[in-house]
Formats: sequence, C-alpha cells, structure tokens
Amino acid sequence: MPFQLTIAEGKEAGREFTFEQPQVVIGRTEECDVVLYDPGVSRRHARIFAEGTAYFVEDMGSSNGTKVNGSVVKKQQLSHGDAVALGPVVFSFNLKLGDGTDPRVPIAAPLDMADDQGTRIVAAPKPVKRAALAPPDASSDELNKMQRHTTRSLDSLPRKISKDPAVSAGRMAPALAVSRSRGGLTAAERARIRREQPGLGGTLRLFWLEAPPFVRGALLSLGALSLLGIAGGAFWYVAGETETRKVVVEPVMLTRSPIEASFGLGDGVTFQRADMKVFDFDYVSATRAVVILHFQCKDISEGEVTVSMNGADVGKLPADGINPGEVSHEILITPDKLKKGQKNRVIFDNVLNPPGSETWRIWNVWIEIVPLPEESPEELVRDATSAYQSAQLKLERRDIGASNRYEAWKGFRNAWLMLEAHPAPKPELYLLARTKVREAQQELDAQCSKLMLEAAGHASRKDWDSARGTLEHVRDFFPANDQPCPWRAEQKRQELQL
Repeated sequence: MPFQLTIAEGKEAGREFTFEQPQVVIGRTEECDVVLYDPGVSRRHARIFAEGTAYFVEDMGSSNGTKVNGSVVKKQQLSHGDAVALGPVVFSFNLKLGDGTDPRVPIAAPLDMADDQGTRIVAAPKPVKRAALAPPDASSDELNKMQRHTTRSLDSLPRKISKDPAVSAGRMAPALAVSRSRGGLTAAERARIRREQPGLGGTLRLFWLEAPPFVRGALLSLGALSLLGIAGGAFWYVAGETETRKVVVEPVMLTRSPIEASFGLGDGVTFQRADMKVFDFDYVSATRAVVILHFQCKDISEGEVTVSMNGADVGKLPADGINPGEVSHEILITPDKLKKGQKNRVIFDNVLNPPGSETWRIWNVWIEIVPLPEESPEELVRDATSAYQSAQLKLERRDIGASNRYEAWKGFRNAWLMLEAHPAPKPELYLLARTKVREAQQELDAQCSKLMLEAAGHASRKDWDSARGTLEHVRDFFPANDQPCPWRAEQKRQELQL
C-alpha cells in the first residue's frame, strides 16, 4: 500500500513525497530517499518501512531523536495522520488506499470508532467552606474585625457574645488576643489552641500570645536583624561567585578572532557535539573574495569529519599526524560557495552515524576573508612571481632573522591567493606556491614546538625567568595572530603559572 509524507513543519513546509516502496530512509546524505539539508537532521536519521500489513518508523541512532505525535520513539507503528518529527522537521504520515477512501486507522489494527478515546475534563469538587472559630466571649466589634481580616467564610457563629462591660467597651483584642480584663487567655482558648496545633507548634503559639509586649517586640527585632544578615550574606556570596565564575556561552558566530573553546566529543572538549558543530558568519566584501577557514583538530580518523559551506561539501578534517594538537589547518572556500551580504553557514559534520564514543575535537576556529585583486592575468602572474621570489629569499635566510620563517610563509601565501583570481587554466606558479605554503607551515610548526620544549625544559629546572623569557620570545618568531603558536605560548604560560 503506498503512503505519503508531507512536510508539516520545517524547511519546504507543504512539500509532499509519495512512495510505493517497502522502505524509505530519511536523512542529510545523498544516499537517503528523502534528503533534508537541515543541521538538526542526522546523516541517516530514521527509516519508514513495511512489516507485514503495517508501516513502522525506526530511529537510526540520530542525535536529536525521532518523535511520533510528540513522544520519542525507537520503533513505532504508524497510523494515518501521525506526526513524525525528525529533529526540527515534522512530517505528516498518510496512507494512500488508491480507491479514494481516506484511512484514519493503523493498517494492521483497525480502531473501534465507537470507543471514545478523546480527552476528558473532570470537574474538580468545589472547595469546602470552613467556619471561622470565634472566642466564646468575643464582642461584636471583635467579630467585625475578624470578618475583615480573615479569608475564610463565616458560615455560623454558635457562641454567645459576652456581656462583660470591659469586652463590650472594645478593650479586648481580636480573636486569640490576650484578655486584658482577665490577664491572659481563657482555659477554653488554651485548650482549643492545643487541639488545633498539638505539640511544639501549639506551645510556641501559646508562648507568643501570652508573652508581654516588650518580649514580642524584642523577638521581632531579633528576627528582622537575622533576616537582614542572611540576605546580606547571600548577596555577597552571589556577588563573589559572579566575580570569580565566568559563564561560558557556546560560540555560534565566526570572526577573525580564534575561538579557543573546543567542540566535538571526549575528554577536554568544552562543548560536547557528538554529531556536528554549526557556525554562522557574515560575508561582506566590496569585491570578489575567498574565505579561508582556519582550525586545529585532534583525534580525527581519515574521512571522519567533513566540512560543508551552505550545504556544499568543501573539505575534510585531516587525519591525525605527528603532534596533531600543535598543527594549524585551513580550508579554502571559493566565491561560488558563498552568499554575499548574507549569513553563511559552516558545518563540521561527523559522518559516523551515530558517532557513539569515538572522540573528535576541533578548536581555534576562525575565518579570514581575502579580497581577490582585480587585475589582468598578466598582472596577477607578475605580482605573484614577485611575492614568491621574496618569500623564497626569506626562507633561505630562515635562521638569520627570527621572523623570516613567518614572512616566507606569508609571501608564498600571498602569491597563491593572488593567483586564485587568475582564470582557468591556472599558471604553474599557482600549484608551486601552494606547495611552498605547506612547506613553510611545517617550518613554523617545528619552530613553535621547539620553543615550547625549551620553555618546558627551563621550567623543569625551576628556571622560571628563562621559561618566561622563551615564551615572550615567541612573538619575535610569530608577529601576528594568524598562527596558533602565540595562543600555545599563552596556554603554556598559564600552565606554568608564569
């Protein structure tokens, strides 16, 4: 029997899919029968399949789960009209009988329509009114005061009002007050209080009612001072905690400043993201430009994590090599993948479904927007050649000046990026410059590791001044923040408490 899926909520709401096949897989990858380019949907999220004469939905280990009519399910039989939610996308499941009828029941188990399964509202019983308890000798004025100050209904007053002239003159307080004419509570009042509040509560109440006014005043003052002290202590505690504890908000926007927080799965990860991490950034440029995505990563296997830009794959995270946590990586994103003047979306997507306990980690993520020069192909080759030759000279003199390695890397990179604006076919210098960029980067990574080891060696000998001096010397080799070494030096300084 064919069935239909209609997107009720989410992107492309209202779109319909009709199937006659026994199984349909829904997810974010191209091999799925229904492909949803939504970051809340896993690569292989769920499947709908026939089993006997019924259809079922089964979650395939997705990160955000699968729901049927609002309830999370692993496997659930479907009925006509059920709402099936895959993360933020909600489908309406409908059977297609082919004879014009409109099924409203599960395929395998017809519903007895005579059985009313609707929601029933049961009326709560009305609250029982309680009669106020009045003292046996209360005056009419006192009873009026009781009516004004009580929230309970006064259904009946079976007791007689006292004829005592002292009471009728209004010298007696409201209910349960101390009887000035008699010097305290009556025996009946004491007995009633003990019946209403047996134990310590009743004893304390009697003490309060019979205590002299100055005693009650002193107790009230002491209580107020205690409350003020507690409130003041709580204020200073909260203020101190706020001062010392930083609230870390998960970053979602990319800029030129590296995000030091880490994302992924495993020990040491700042924000656990087992399936993916999504970033947005604003792409604004007066001319054509390329975007370079910078990051560091660790605990990555070959092909485990892909990177997409606005739904199109642009690269993969490299597998771990030597010293994976010390190497910086970058992915070039060409203008055809970008949306100018709009928010663009970058997704680090773990292709394992689900990732399970496999660890992966990315950090120091930032973007660089590089405008492309508006020159003729000849001018581009001329300028790129000049930058390349200058960089080659710096690399040959790498040990003469501290910043020569960095300047060589920068020159090769400038030559490469200039030729990104060159139309196809690219000149031979384009590939040569890209190769030199990688070689210069390896030189920089090795130099940074050498400085970190040198600082750690000084610290192991408790030569703190030399360790501090080595870390400060990092800026001579890495004068800008487009390399991870200055960040590593700051981390090492905090680790050694320098």
